[in-house]
Amino acid sequence: MTVFQLIRFGKYLVLDKIAVGGMAELFRAKITGAQGFEKLTAIKRILPHLTAEEDLIKSFIDEAKLAALLHHQNIVQIYDFGDMEGSYFIAMEHLFGKDLRHITNKSKEKELPLSLEYALYITSRICEGLDYAHSLKDLQGKPLNIIHRDISPPNIFITYDGEVKIVDFGIAKAASHSTMTQVGMIKGKVRYMSPEQADGKTIDHRSDIFSTGILLYEMVTGRQMFVGDTLEVLSQVREARFEPPERVNKNLPPKVYEILHRSLAKYADQRYQSNGEMLSDLEECMYQNFFRPTVRGLAQFMKEFFEEEIAAEQQVMREAAQISVTDQSEAEEDTIPLKKELEKTSAMSMSAEETPETLKRKRLGYGVLAVIALVVIGAVFAFLFKEDPVLTKLEAGMKTLGQERFAEAVALFEEALARKPSVRERVSSPYAEALRGQAATVAEKDPQKAKSLLLKAVELDPGSVQGHFQLGLLYVRLEDYPKAIETYQKVAEMDPQFSETFFNLGYVYAVTKDYSRAEEMYGRVVKLAPSYLDEALFNLAMVQEKQGKRDQSIENLERALTVNPNNKMVKKYLLKLKGKPRED
Repeated sequence: MTVFQLIRFGKYLVLDKIAVGGMAELFRAKITGAQGFEKLTAIKRILPHLTAEEDLIKSFIDEAKLAALLHHQNIVQIYDFGDMEGSYFIAMEHLFGKDLRHITNKSKEKELPLSLEYALYITSRICEGLDYAHSLKDLQGKPLNIIHRDISPPNIFITYDGEVKIVDFGIAKAASHSTMTQVGMIKGKVRYMSPEQADGKTIDHRSDIFSTGILLYEMVTGRQMFVGDTLEVLSQVREARFEPPERVNKNLPPKVYEILHRSLAKYADQRYQSNGEMLSDLEECMYQNFFRPTVRGLAQFMKEFFEEEIAAEQQVMREAAQISVTDQSEAEEDTIPLKKELEKTSAMSMSAEETPETLKRKRLGYGVLAVIALVVIGAVFAFLFKEDPVLTKLEAGMKTLGQERFAEAVALFEEALARKPSVRERVSSPYAEALRGQAATVAEKDPQKAKSLLLKAVELDPGSVQGHFQLGLLYVRLEDYPKAIETYQKVAEMDPQFSETFFNLGYVYAVTKDYSRAEEMYGRVVKLAPSYLDEALFNLAMVQEKQGKRDQSIENLERALTVNPNNKMVKKYLLKLKGKPRED
């Protein structure tokens, strides 16, 4: 029988803890109301020891704001958001099922691969949900430009009823929200990132398309697309270097290979330009191969795969349903919601002969024995395994880097290097990444410190495009334009396809009134045709006007409006130029 630890959390009655992550924990709970109203729900809240982390709180609030806007059958539904006694929470629909990672592991365990039909169907539902999120607009009709940024197996949930849900918009970003990633900061699971995301570059919705392609690849081939340790995987992802699906599974229909190659193209402009486009190809592929997947069919698969788990979960639900309103009187009061850890602990019974004092002495004795045992065991293990302190520091550094605790990661990498300088080559890339992350967090308040951190980062990892680019941004902030130009020119040599480099060079030349060079740089951006092409054309038009090239300026403004008819700045400037009398 399940032991529920009842804790009152406002209108929610918390039953038990479902899961714990690096930043938040998830509880099963009931919404209770008048006349015996009850509804099962899930509550996600920030871990108690992290409630003082300002950036994390902002990220959590932004997740709630974003998620509240999303109402789609393939995205988990958010019911409520709030804070009690400084503890922020999100209440969401309680889902019965398993995430894609769990399903994949079970598939390998049973040696029963997921059928191609349902791999395509699950991917199509992911595309459906993402296309909705990517296309969402606010109440004023302005595109929100939402990007999930962490499309990976743990964030794709399949219910026992055959529904596919995208969960955890915890690191999602929208153009109007404060979760915009600073340059050089990488968020998400490396193994499921797009090349541009892994390289710390500016991303758009096409990054999610690449991640969706990885999920399809892994479902139809039965193996991971990127293999190796974190550093090896990061290198593979940045180069989009993976075993072609034709070599891994030679029995797939040609259309499936076509979908995989297009969604997994290294450069975003060569991929599908929307999840809607990818969805159309998936549906066409299913139709061509006479696949007719249904929600009912996927539900049947889940019930066959997880028969034992379903029975156990149903028992828990029956027990939860039996908790009555009177049971809730045992719950903690509203005044101290969720201040205690909700771990299940076994209580020590006290016999009639045991007074509180004798029990206290007995417990103290147990504690002394436990400490002695731990010391002995620890000494034995230390002797047997002789743990390498440098390796420990490196592992701790990688872990804190993954958690974006950049200053701690830097300190750990420096300690490892001080102890063993020979690991420099091995540690240089993650150490440089930690330095870049730390620089991004201090740049606004202490740009000089950020500068020294970035100079150290590019010295450690001179081949990092992102490191030099971020340094260029800082030089612009410091108005050290000669250094900014020199740094951006280096980035341009390293990656001639990185449009943001030329855009920023154009800005620097324009600020220093070298309009002809600025025109050249903006012209380079236009040729690369990035997602912000209308902005590039607008800036190009402005520097052309400064040089008296009005006809060319007007022509480029009109092109910008063709790209984005809703760009108000372009419209305004175009009207101004057309209404301005010619000087000749």
